[in-house]
Amino acid sequence: MLARRYLHHLNRVVTPLGDSMQRVASCFTEALSARLAATLTTTSNPKPFSPFPPNSLEILKIYQIVYQACPYIKFAHFTANQAIFEAFESEERVHVIDLDILQGYQWPAFMQALAARPGGAPFLRITGVGPSLDSVRETGRCLNELAHSLHVPFEFHAVGEQLEDLKPHMFHRRVGEALAVNSVNRLHRVPPHCLGNLLMMIRDQAPNIVTLVEQEASHNGPYFLGRFLEALHYYSAIFDSLDATFPPESAQRAKVEQYIFAPEIRNIVACERAERTERHERLEKWRKIMEGKGFKGVALSANAVTQSKILLGLYPCDGYRLTEDKGCLLLGWQDRPVIAASAWRC
Repeated sequence: MLARRYLHHLNRVVTPLGDSMQRVASCFTEALSARLAATLTTTSNPKPFSPFPPNSLEILKIYQIVYQACPYIKFAHFTANQAIFEAFESEERVHVIDLDILQGYQWPAFMQALAARPGGAPFLRITGVGPSLDSVRETGRCLNELAHSLHVPFEFHAVGEQLEDLKPHMFHRRVGEALAVNSVNRLHRVPPHCLGNLLMMIRDQAPNIVTLVEQEASHNGPYFLGRFLEALHYYSAIFDSLDATFPPESAQRAKVEQYIFAPEIRNIVACERAERTERHERLEKWRKIMEGKGFKGVALSANAVTQSKILLGLYPCDGYRLTEDKGCLLLGWQDRPVIAASAWRC
């Protein structure tokens, strides 16, 4: 088969330990091989693939590497936090629903900002959502300890569900609370037939603010070739930024690429239908989706822009670019946007 011969040749010339071009080519070659293998079996999609090492502590270390070495996730957190902080101005009881709380890295800085508020911190309640109830509860335990040390009145509520399975009663909405709903790099994984209902349920909670951060890429098109080329350009930019951050022989860089970005590439390229979960959309598409469900855009403030510029100044690389688009902020590498932050209200 011609495709198999081409892939065999690619496997001989690419390496996951070369420069950024070779590394990204290696990831795409592996993904194409998985797609080809799926066409030669009786099943329509590749076998389920778990990208993470079995040791949960190792997973945490890999996320910490990304968080510290690259500004993308910090930008997402800082920008969303600023919008939420401003929406909660003068409120005495505030509630944040985090649709993908993970290890809770977003909230220590937010708690510190609340603790420094003139007149003292408000009562803060966080509802953390994640697929593993035990993991969410552990995150809540850590945040509770931090809140106690900062003298921030605090309550944590854990929800162990997929977003498409959420029900309104799980949010425990209370009268007199200002509400923010936060989603960082999560909504694109909600099955398309469930997304509309989820957004309407969020709208019905009457939040003061909804913060939405997503990868700035179009990986949800109906045609494979367009999706492949879009992903190739997008991840090439990310790998170029890693090239400027880590030395070529860095074991940390290899782990980030192997366990975070390579699985995303594999999912976009090799999977179809329900197995394809990395359905990234561009900001313009998210605008249409949010406006179609009754949300109105809230321009991110000058303070958010200033904070983002200060953040980028902490990194030695000069390739990161911050741009504004109709009240939203985008962070990219060189001329390629990578991540987009926006805020919404009902």
